[in-house]
Amino acid sequence: MPSDSFKKARRLLRFAKVMNKLLRRKVTPLGLRANMQQSMQGREPEGVRYVEVDADGVPSAWLVPEGHDGRIRVLHLHGGGYTAGDIQTHRAYAGHLAKASGAAVLVADYRLAPEHVYPAALEDGLAAWRWMAANGPDGPGTADRLIIGGESAGGGLTLAVLMALRDAGESMPDGASLLSPWADLVVQGETMKTRAKADPLVAQEWLLACAAAYQGDTDPATTGMSPVFGDFAGLPPLDIHVGDAEVLLGDSQVVAEKAKAAGVDVTLEVWPEMLHIWQVLWPTMPEGAAAVEKAAAFVRAA
Repeated sequence: MPSDSFKKARRLLRFAKVMNKLLRRKVTPLGLRANMQQSMQGREPEGVRYVEVDADGVPSAWLVPEGHDGRIRVLHLHGGGYTAGDIQTHRAYAGHLAKASGAAVLVADYRLAPEHVYPAALEDGLAAWRWMAANGPDGPGTADRLIIGGESAGGGLTLAVLMALRDAGESMPDGASLLSPWADLVVQGETMKTRAKADPLVAQEWLLACAAAYQGDTDPATTGMSPVFGDFAGLPPLDIHVGDAEVLLGDSQVVAEKAKAAGVDVTLEVWPEMLHIWQVLWPTMPEGAAAVEKAAAFVRAA
């Protein structure tokens, strides 16, 4: 049963969605960026240190908990439809994940569309991953466990990075944490329709707009952009969490189905009544905190 605070937040979001429709306001990629920068500014919890670094040309930041386990590192690739989001919009979630897991979490500020189209985000995701594999918050050095993860577009980007690493014959992460991954930029899933009324945050229309901004002249079905069409064989364990009230529910379901068919160890957890990236929006609400704890458990156990 959702908490009262979650119900209130959901009602406000649904009201905003109805008003935007009545006023014929359309979400644009740059409008999404401005909205995220206004609404998702947050700080890491107490006991977590924030350290900005250059991850081989990709502006990034470590969120390091007190007494952190230097053996475990996590790369988090933020969401925002490839057009929005940055370190500041996601440092709160990364900080809570760091504190809950004991791991050092690196947030990468990859290049955004429409200024930088595909494959800019993928190139930056790969660069940040390779840098983190060789460097921790205390300097150069290897780690016992390396995890990669992301939410929404960052979840799709995580899968694209994994497939690129495998195809290049490089070492793989020990696991991947995917929160409501956007893995199909053709935007054709059945839940785009069946969850349209239930989802107060995301709509097929603005997903198409963000996809168009990111794809440039590239076919959106390209694996590096839409990993749902790629080969999942050889990927590390995937831990997928998604809400039942999301238009992107179908992306998670198809990813899990194809990955399992390819022999990948997959966990798919569908959270009743939850909306898109609730873990990142409200990491301190009961529902968000519970999801952060589950992500943290996967980080520790991967």
